[in-house]
Amino acid sequence: MDYADVSLIPSGYKDKDPRRLPFLYPETLNIVSYAKKAQTFYFYQSLEVAEDLAKRQGFILLPWSCIHWQRAKHYGIDRKVKIGRKSFFLMKPDELTKGEKRKLQEYLEEVKGG
Repeated sequence: MDYADVSLIPSGYKDKDPRRLPFLYPETLNIVSYAKKAQTFYFYQSLEVAEDLAKRQGFILLPWSCIHWQRAKHYGIDRKVKIGRKSFFLMKPDELTKGEKRKLQEYLEEVKGG
C-alpha cells in the first residue's frame, strides 16, 4: 500500500452537503439533526484542507487512535493538528511503524466502510 496517497476522508461526503437544507425546508427542519449533519460535514471539510496541506509538505495525517501515546507525546510538540475533538499527527510515510501501518489500515477500512 502506498501511504503517500492515503485519504482519511470518505469519498462521498460532499454529496450530503447540509448547508442548503435551511433554505429548502425552513419550517420543517429538525435543528438537532441539522446540527449533527453540519458538524460532520464541516469536520470532513476541515480534515480535507489539513490533509491537502500535509500532502503538500510530504506528510500524511495519522489519527490519534493509530499512534502509541509515547510517540504521540514526542511528535505532539510540533506535528499535532487538532480538528474538532480529534487529534491527528503529521508523519512521513517512512516514519510509520508496523503497528501504526496496521492500525491505519484498520482505521481506513472503518472510515471507508461506515
